[in-house]
Amino acid sequence: MKGLRLLAAILAVALLPLTVMAAPGPVNVGLQDVIDTVEKTFRPNRTSGMPPLVSVTADFFQRSTLAAQNREMRADGQMFFRPATSREPLMFRFDYFRPLRHEIVSNGRTLWTYLPENRQVIVSDVSPVFNPYTFDPERNQASNFLQGLGRISKDFLVVFSPQGRDIGGNYVLELTPRRATATIARLYMAVNGEAVANYVRSGRRIADSIASLGRQEWTFPILSTTVVDHQGNTTIIEFSNARTNILLSESLFTFAIPPGVQVVQPPRRR
Repeated sequence: MKGLRLLAAILAVALLPLTVMAAPGPVNVGLQDVIDTVEKTFRPNRTSGMPPLVSVTADFFQRSTLAAQNREMRADGQMFFRPATSREPLMFRFDYFRPLRHEIVSNGRTLWTYLPENRQVIVSDVSPVFNPYTFDPERNQASNFLQGLGRISKDFLVVFSPQGRDIGGNYVLELTPRRATATIARLYMAVNGEAVANYVRSGRRIADSIASLGRQEWTFPILSTTVVDHQGNTTIIEFSNARTNILLSESLFTFAIPPGVQVVQPPRRR
């Protein structure tokens, strides 16, 4: 745990606006602007019920480090993601290519975790978790990172990390859970600096900001996430080659179980 003086220093820095040199001129960016760029991108509009970003596909690189063993594991693959709307649940798909192929797929009602090497698929009922009619983003704590992108400031205490920005000029947020969780001690998130600057230049109107961005990958503002658990283990996921607001068929988020594969169904929580 950081000392009170260090925490106070970080909070003091976090409240200071940062200046981004971006055409047509300097843009004053504060912590809330960075948070808003993330949250408003994925938060359903009250009128339409749709978020500004309705789909994302991106490549990802994952690096996990086990602190006790000083061991690092690497993987890569492709992500497909449809944020929840007022009518549809969160849907996602992670296809891992290396070092071993496996798939994690959810249509918002069922979650499939397929391990080809083991000829086994784990099938879980997630409808109580991702149901858009029962999940209230204003009141309910998100059950996972993707579901919580529209409400990170409600689930976490958010400040700028000590370095504030990375060498590419992107903002780095440090997030501490407001309520203790079993898996996350701290979360760091790198947010695209150009996306934030464009949000400010667009009068802080996220729809206008996304419409006017010059490069499509900037419309997905998250460049990487780093999760640190209570044992000091870290998992870093870096995103690249993002494409947004393209048509993703619902069939992409349903897993067809291959013949001869063992189906494992965890017991439901009571």
